[in-house]
Amino acid sequence: MRNLHSDVPMMAWLHTLVAFEATARHGSVKQAADELSLTPGAVSRQIKHLEESIRAVLFQRGHNSIELTEAGRVFLAKVNVALAAVRTGVQEVYGLATRLTVKVPLTLMQRWLIPRLGEFRKTHPATDLRLRTMPPPAGDQTDIEIVYLRGEPRLDGEFGALFLLDRTVPICRADLIAAKNASLTPEQLMSYPILQDTPDGWSWHQWCRQQGVAYQPQKNVLIFDTDEASIDACLAGLGIAQANMAFISPILARDDLAMPCGAKGAVLGGYYAVIRNANPAAETFVEWLRTAGLE
Repeated sequence: MRNLHSDVPMMAWLHTLVAFEATARHGSVKQAADELSLTPGAVSRQIKHLEESIRAVLFQRGHNSIELTEAGRVFLAKVNVALAAVRTGVQEVYGLATRLTVKVPLTLMQRWLIPRLGEFRKTHPATDLRLRTMPPPAGDQTDIEIVYLRGEPRLDGEFGALFLLDRTVPICRADLIAAKNASLTPEQLMSYPILQDTPDGWSWHQWCRQQGVAYQPQKNVLIFDTDEASIDACLAGLGIAQANMAFISPILARDDLAMPCGAKGAVLGGYYAVIRNANPAAETFVEWLRTAGLE
């Protein structure tokens, strides 16, 4: 069978097309050379190589001038289309390689991730992060999803990369318990207003179990469906909340906040980064999460 490409000359390298287009646009080898950071001789050699490759004279050369031939004008129209397609393709690939969509739980986003993003952007300025707390629109792909799993930390990677433990302690406004340095036993805590961050009171049940006491609040319990709301209610003086140490460490130095049982914490679960769309940028971000989580 005849080779369909046997009569088509081997195409010159892409840089010869770029040199040709720049020379045709400027009408000058020197100006094209300045734009491309080359010498005029290098540009002239590239154009000559291109003409030899396609077996056509592209420029009519004078003493101090250079003009496109008819073949050059026809070829330039094709080259412009081709180079535009290449540039568009490079931009699209660049965008896909560096754009990263990450789905993040709200409290983790506000109290842990955002304060650390400046460091990530310093070391990875080319990564375009898109952070979502809600499911993405149809057709918008999530590269990484950060999920929270209750229970003992899974270190085998089956559920994603573990990067942050949910280690909680009770916190409250200092005026709720009379003084910042007041110390209460876990049993005494039950006589104060309690704030739950989930309807089933998971964090309180687990913390009490690990302290060896029953979770039996003696007053009305305020129930929320996010830990962010529970922390905000705590800061407003409405009761005692369970809060992840990693989320509240920046605000514990405030004079009006207290840990009524000291640092008696309990590990309730962990945050895992699950890569939904494997790419180098996603791998880099997950590795950064793991490093940041070990601070």
